[in-house]
Amino acid sequence: MESIIELLGLVSNTLTDAARSEVVVGEPIDLGKVKIVPLSRLSLGLGLGGGEGEGEFQAPGRKHKVRSGRGKGAGSASGAGAKVRPVGVAIFSDDGVQILPIADKKGILDKIFDKIPKVLELVETAMEKKNTRLDKPASSTTP
Repeated sequence: MESIIELLGLVSNTLTDAARSEVVVGEPIDLGKVKIVPLSRLSLGLGLGGGEGEGEFQAPGRKHKVRSGRGKGAGSASGAGAKVRPVGVAIFSDDGVQILPIADKKGILDKIFDKIPKVLELVETAMEKKNTRLDKPASSTTP
């Protein structure tokens, strides 16, 4: 459990660094009587996991407990991701303030990431079908 707490602290410190206000509202660019300030969207993701084990376990889709190796076990992991995307600029001039948006065009990676949940769902369904077939007793052809 301590390792998960340590990982959470490390990841949260990293995310705090990534989420500085300068990332969302950029440094002003001075062009004489006009100042331009870049505006960005910051997306953050975080995942943590851990585990322990010892002895027997019941595998998913199995009716009986199964002994796995010599028992024991431990594990923990964490991951985080950040994405910064420009969304517009603020223009400050003697005439006032204008906000100009930047068109939201998805790149190929964005399109691929959008498909991941559906792909995972298809893989999960296929694995469930496979496990169902493995759990069915084989029919005997000998009398």
